[in-house]
Amino acid sequence: MSLLLFALLALFLATAFLAVKRIPEGTVVTLTRFDGHARRLEPGTHFVLPLLERVKHRISLGGHMLDLSAPELHARVYWQVLEPARAEGVIERAEALLSQTAVEICAAQRGAEPAQLKASLNQRLRDFGLLITRIELLPA
Repeated sequence: MSLLLFALLALFLATAFLAVKRIPEGTVVTLTRFDGHARRLEPGTHFVLPLLERVKHRISLGGHMLDLSAPELHARVYWQVLEPARAEGVIERAEALLSQTAVEICAAQRGAEPAQLKASLNQRLRDFGLLITRIELLPA
C-alpha cells in the first residue's frame, strides 16, 4: 500500500514539475496541442498541460545577424523579430526570406545606400513581423 502511495506521489510531483514552464526574457514560445490548437507564451512563468502541449517554436526577440554573399550583394544584415505573432509563420525560413528579399531589392536598386536598402527591406518585411536594424555593405 505504501509503495503504491509513494509511486502515485512521485507521479504527481513529476507531472507538477513538467507543468511549470519558465520563459526567459527576450523569448516567446508557441505551444501546440495534438488537436492543432496553439497558444503563445510571453516571458514569465506559465502552467502548461504536460504530454498534451509541446513547444512548436522558440522565437528569440533579440538581434540576429545574417551574412549575405551573392553576386549582386555582399553584406551583413542585422535583424530581429518585432511581432512574434506575425513572424511565427516564417520563423523557420526567416534567413532564407531575408536573403532572397535583400538580393531582389539590391538588384532593383543598384548603388543604393545602406539606409535606402534598410528602408526598402523593412517595408517588404513588415508583414512578416521582422525588422532590419542595420545593414553593412562589405567589399566584394
